[in-house]
Parts: sequence; structure tokens; C-alpha cells
Amino acid sequence: MIKKFLLGLGLLLVLILLTVSIALIQPQLLRGLIGTSAQRFAGLEVEISDIQSHIKPLRFEISGLRISNPEWPRSELLSLGDITIALTESPFSHKAFWELSAQKLHVNVEQNDAGEINWISSKLKAEPEVPTPEEIDTGPLLPGDFNFNRIAISEVSLTWRNRRGDENTIYLPEVRGERIEAGNGDFYIGLDYLDQHVELNSAITLFDPQKGILGYDLSVHHQDIDIKSKGKLFLNPTLNGSTLSLDLDLRSASALSKLANTDIPKLPKTKLSTNIAVTPNYEFSDILLQLNDNKIKGKVTINSETTAINASIQSAALDIDSLLPPSADTTESKNTATGNTAPSISAEDNEAAIDWAWIEDLDVALKLNIEKLSAMGWQVNKLKSDVQIKSSIKATISAAQISELATQRDINDFSADISLEPLSKNTSGADVKLSLKAKQQGIEADATGKLNLNGVAGTELQVNAEANNSKDVWTLAQLPWQDAGKLVVKANINAGEDSYAVKGTSQLGEQSTELDLSFTPAATAEDIPSLNGTLSLHKIDLAFLSPPASEISADAVPQKKSSSKKLINDDTIPLDALKSINAKLQIKLENIDTGYNFINKATLKPTLQGGLLKLKNTTVNFEGGEAKVALTLDASKTIPELDMQLSVDAEDYGKLGLDKAAGINQGNGRIRLDADSKGSTPHQLAANMNAKLDIKITDLVAQGNALNLIGSDVLSETIDKLNPFSEKKTSTEIECIAVHFKGSNGKFISDDGIALETKQTKIIGTGNIDIGNEEFLLGVSPIARTGVGINVGAAASLVRLGGTFSKPKIVADPTGMFTSGLSTGAAIYTGGLSMLAQGLIKRAIYSGSACDGNIDEIPTVEELPEEILNPVAPPVDSQPQGAQQSEAQTQAATN
Repeated sequence: MIKKFLLGLGLLLVLILLTVSIALIQPQLLRGLIGTSAQRFAGLEVEISDIQSHIKPLRFEISGLRISNPEWPRSELLSLGDITIALTESPFSHKAFWELSAQKLHVNVEQNDAGEINWISSKLKAEPEVPTPEEIDTGPLLPGDFNFNRIAISEVSLTWRNRRGDENTIYLPEVRGERIEAGNGDFYIGLDYLDQHVELNSAITLFDPQKGILGYDLSVHHQDIDIKSKGKLFLNPTLNGSTLSLDLDLRSASALSKLANTDIPKLPKTKLSTNIAVTPNYEFSDILLQLNDNKIKGKVTINSETTAINASIQSAALDIDSLLPPSADTTESKNTATGNTAPSISAEDNEAAIDWAWIEDLDVALKLNIEKLSAMGWQVNKLKSDVQIKSSIKATISAAQISELATQRDINDFSADISLEPLSKNTSGADVKLSLKAKQQGIEADATGKLNLNGVAGTELQVNAEANNSKDVWTLAQLPWQDAGKLVVKANINAGEDSYAVKGTSQLGEQSTELDLSFTPAATAEDIPSLNGTLSLHKIDLAFLSPPASEISADAVPQKKSSSKKLINDDTIPLDALKSINAKLQIKLENIDTGYNFINKATLKPTLQGGLLKLKNTTVNFEGGEAKVALTLDASKTIPELDMQLSVDAEDYGKLGLDKAAGINQGNGRIRLDADSKGSTPHQLAANMNAKLDIKITDLVAQGNALNLIGSDVLSETIDKLNPFSEKKTSTEIECIAVHFKGSNGKFISDDGIALETKQTKIIGTGNIDIGNEEFLLGVSPIARTGVGINVGAAASLVRLGGTFSKPKIVADPTGMFTSGLSTGAAIYTGGLSMLAQGLIKRAIYSGSACDGNIDEIPTVEELPEEILNPVAPPVDSQPQGAQQSEAQTQAATN
């Protein structure tokens, strides 16, 4: 046995001696040996231009090394310009004994369509794989020192070509490693890629080779970022015992985006520092993340066995808006925002399934504490949150105050609990089971059910909200409404594949609302979405919508508009919205107090189809009467068209709104309006209107001595002039008021169709109104009903009221439109009556009421008495005192 061992050892020494001798004496002989061996064992070709050897120091110089795979079209795998390997000490000593220098190293790696790599020849593929025995990993064993003095390689390039033919090249200007002293070394790598330069420097200390402890000091430099790290690494399988620090300074991402070959949005200036310890858990302590002026502190622990993550994050102030890149509205988004395209459901909208496998093995516990958080115009103070992710996502959130900066809206003492539990490992449609509870100073809300996280279809939610004091809700919504009692809202929300539905109720004190609506989005861009359902309102009192008088400030009182400004504006009415949806609704009203009147019952059934809005004959039962209305608005035409019929029959118009609007009580009669028009602005609708209006109402009681329908000082002054026959009273009993107008294209004429009768007076009028130009001219005359017959002088007291809607006034009559010689009372006796004046007098001397007959009738006598048509003029100095008085009144009214 000993002889065999010695014989084998002797042969080995002979072979080593023979190889060294050949290398030293005839190194060129190695060229053929290397090339033949590479071809035989690997199927690769190795070519060497020259090999030289030197004795002092012992070194080999190789130039023109080339390795290729002849089976590939681009056969070259590696080329090396020059390499020198020198032995500076004996390999059997404990000192560093060798050095290496090389230049112009180029490596090609390529993949073909089959996914094969060019470095694997057919001979290597044919070699059977020999299983390697399993080894027990006892951790790395470090040498006591580096066995080289210096390694330096310059001009290194690595080229990768994938199966698609895409080629990338990494250029390393210099790769260097140098032993400084026993157990200490420095390493450097320079890298150029996509016009970017990166440098890596590292100092390595073999701290405790026996225990596998390595000390290092690493730095990476790029024009956009610097990374530094140093510490001790325990090179065991779990790195247990390692401690290190990490510092990162990111100044920009403009150059990094080129390095990553992708677009990176503008990033905030970022600095990160942390200490890392492996205990065996991975502990990140003293974390400090600085984003521009925002600082975030925290710590993170990762359990090495279960990978559970426990983290806490704190910040004194965090401004999210300052961290986000500025938003840029694209042309497409602008078109979407301003266009009329209806939402649609198409194949492109199909949502992707969610794979929840990631959450099965995830265990995260996060505590968040931010003193002040600012984002998207909101500010949150004292934000705290606990988040748990373990097969589900649970979070508790609280904030002392949430403020909307633009409106100064405050949400105080907010808290919420939320739970999201995946319905299965892979979900589409409904994804999670949701449980949400939220509170905010007097308001509570909760939602439970199924929720689609990346779409709508499949969502099924039960939503409840409650506020013991509804004023808390109005305050949150910044509405100046009064408390109306407890508010309770309950709703079921369901979203299917092609429709959405909501059904619910709300209770506000004794007021209640029920709704049942369904919405079907458009299936294609050419279709129109539709809305169908019912809405019921019961015992609604709108008084709470008005703020208490004590809260109305002087600034809230409407200011008087300029008298030169038009009342009917010419702004386009957005009627195109009527073409973006179809609707069929039923709206039920019961016991509705509007503040002006009380609606006992009404059922409205509006329909909207292709831009055509219709409200068929609808009856609204008021306390004191009823109204019937029919409406058609066609917005589908180039110029929208409107058609409306309104009729009101009441035994008490005061209860219909005249009492609160104008201080007029009682009143029995009828109103009829039939109108049509076309246009896209209020002014166009007014200027193109064709209409007929008839009003006859009896037994009204007006507070004060005059009507106050519009609150005009000029009107009050005019009424005083028209009613000189009665003393000032606290109320005026109006026996009849009749109004008749008819016209087209915005111009309406009343042919002796205006009458107002009290016990003492008849006021008869005629004239025209141009609502397109907002102008009018009315002639009215008061007639005393006291005594026998009529006061003829008073009949000539014609008052002209005209001007514009915004500035009515008593006007002159330069054209003689009304009077034709009736400028004074004496004109009756000198110039005769015009046809207009005759019409007024015929109505005035009618013994009955202007409210007699059908609603569209204007009662009048057929002929005037002879003494009025052809009166005998008395001497001027013997005119009756009453006539002189009447003439004076006429002059006063005219002036």
C-alpha cells in the first residue's frame, strides 16, 4: 500500500515538473494543448496568438486569446487582448503570491429562438449530468488573508443579445482589486451603460476568518444617487449576528430613468438612513426617510422564521402634494371632461382577476402616527392608524381633525374601523367582504357586504348612517340649514354586470323619503344610459332649508340689481345633458310644505328619451286648490323646442302662495296658460314665445292699500294714483282681478284685458309686453263705482306705466297710443273718444264683474251711451267742480 502511494505521488510530481518545464522552456507548446483540450471536452475553439513566459518574477503573458462556438452564426464568445499572470511569492507560503493584469476583455452571450445559450455547445449538452452529493452547509470559511497582491482588468465589455435580437452592452472601464495589508483589501468597479457612469468602491476586512466575519465599507456613486453602507457580515446561512448601516442620497431620477430604460416621473429629493441588525430577526432601527422637507421616522422588524413584519412610522409633518409630480391634463382627458359622451360598458372595460395568493403567507402589523398630513387640499391632524394584514386586511384609523382647506370644512373626532376579507384565492367581480364603521362627532355610518375593488360589477352593500342632530350633517356639508330632528339613512346598493341599483329610505324627524332607482350604463359608445325608478317624499317641510332670521347677516341680503341690466340672461342652457341619458321616473309627493304652499298629493311621471322630456297631464293637489300641468321639451332638435300647458283652479289662492309671496289672502278663480317656444337660452325662449294667458280670480284680500306682487316702489306709486277714491286701509278687498294676454314671438297684447275691481273702484287697462326686449307699455284708468253711473272725468284719468322690466316707470304717451286727445278730462268734451278709450269705457261701465263668464271672456257693454260719445260741452267757467277735480287728477297722474 505504501509503495503504491509513493509511486502515485512520484508520478504526480513528474507530471507537474514536466508541465512547468514545458511552460517555462517552450510555452508555445501549450497553445495546441489548450486548443485540443477545449475542442475535445467542450466542443469550443480556443485560439491564442502568443504565449510568453518570464523567470524573474515568474509570469506568463498571453495575447490574442479568443474562444468561439463554431455552431453559432456569431461564433465569438470571448476575446482578450492581453493578460499577464505573475507569481510574486511561493504558492506554499502564507503570503499573497500572485498578480493579474488584463485589458480588452469582451464577452458575448446570446440566446436563440429556442432559448439556448451560445456558450453551451452540443457536446456540453450531450454530457450526462452527474448528481453532486449533498453537502452540509456549515457556513463560509474565510481565508486569513488575500492570496493576491493586485488584480486589474481594463476595457471590459459584456454584450447580451436576446432571442428577439435586442442587444445591450455593459462597458467596464476598470475592474480592480488590491491587497492593502494582511486581511485588508480595496475593490473598485467602473461601469458605463446607456451613457451612464457608475462607480463602486469597497474596502473589505477579513475581521474574523475563523467565525466567518467580514467587515466592509461600500459606496456606489452615480450622478443622481449615492449609496453608502458599512458594517460586519457574519457569513452564515441566515447572516445572524450581522450589523450594518445604510445611507442613500437620491438627488434626481432623470439620468436613472435612462439607466432603467423607462420613464420615471419627477421624484422628490430623497435621503434614507437606517441601522440593520440580524438577531436572528432582521431589525431596521433608526429609520430616517427625508423627502424634500418631509421627515419620516420609524423601525421595522422582520421575523426570520415566519417573515412576519412589524413596523411603526412617525412623522411630525407630511405633505403628500409636495412629493407628487405636477399633473398635466392631456387633450384626451380634457375632451373627456368637456364632452357629452355617455359612460359605457365595453370589452375594454373588463376587469382583471385579482390573485390573493400574496396575502396568504403575509403577516404585517403597521402602526402609523402622523401629527399633520396634507394631501390634495386636505389637512389631517393627529392621524393614527393600526393596520393588520394576515389573510385579510384590517385597519383602525383616527384623526383629531380633518380639514378641507379651500372651504374650511372641518371633520372633528373622526374614527373608522375597516376590514377587507378576500372572498377566494382568485376573484373577479366581487373581490372582498367589506365591513366599515365610521364616526364623526355626532354622525355614525357603517357599510357591510361585498365590494369590487377594481370595478363595479358584483358590489352588494348595505349602507346605514345616523345623526341624532341633523344640524351636525348640515354643518359638515356647509349648508346653512336648521336642525330638523334625527336623520337616519338606510340603503342597499347592488351592481350587476350591466346595471346598478339603489334602494333605500331616509328619515328626517317626521319627514321621510323612499327611493328605488336602477341605472343601466350604455353598452357601447353609440348607446345611451338609462335611469328608471320611483322617488317618494312624505311629510316634507322645507322650512329647515332656510337659515334662522337671527343667522342671516347683512351681507346675505340680496342687493338691488342695476336698473340697466337685463333680467333674462342670454347664457346657454345646458340642454345637451338631456341627450346623454334616458329616464322613466315616478315621483310621488304627499304632504309637502314648500314654505309658500302645501302640496297634499301629486304624482309626476316624467320621461326622457333621446333628448325629449315629457311630463304628461299631471295634477298637483294643493291646500286651497289644484294645478294641472303638461310639459314637453325637445332638446334633440337643432333649436330646442318647449311646449307647456298650465291650469290652476283654486278656492283660496292665498294658500297657494300669494299670502306669503305678496300678502294676498283668499281668492277663488282660475288661471290658464298655454305657451310654446324654442331656443337654447332664456332670452331666446322669451323672444320666441307664443302664449295665451287668462286669469280670473275673485274675492281677494290684499294687505295694505295696494297690491305688492313684485315689491316695486313704482308699482305702489302707480296703484296709489289709480285708486284715489279710497282712504288708506290696513287691507283692500279685491272683488275681481282679470288679466288676458295673447301674442307671439315674445310680444303680447292685452286688448282691454286688464281689470281690477274693488267696492269703490274699477281699474281698467290695456297695453302690450315685449318679453324679448324686456319692455312694456300699459294704459290703465280708474273708475269710481260710488254713486249712480260713472265719473266720466275720472274715466279720462289714463295712467301710462311702461319702461323696462328692471326699471318700470310712469311714462308719457308721445304717440297717442292710448289717449288720442285724452290728455285732460276736458278732452272728452272737445275732441271725442279714441277707439282705445272707448274700449276701456265700455268695460268700465259694464254693470257686472270682469270675472263674469268663461275664463277667456272679456265682459263689456255693446255700445257707449250717447252722452259719452257726443257730450254737450258746458261753458268753461261753469264746468262742474267734479270735472275740474278730475282734470286736476288726470294732470297729476300724467305728470
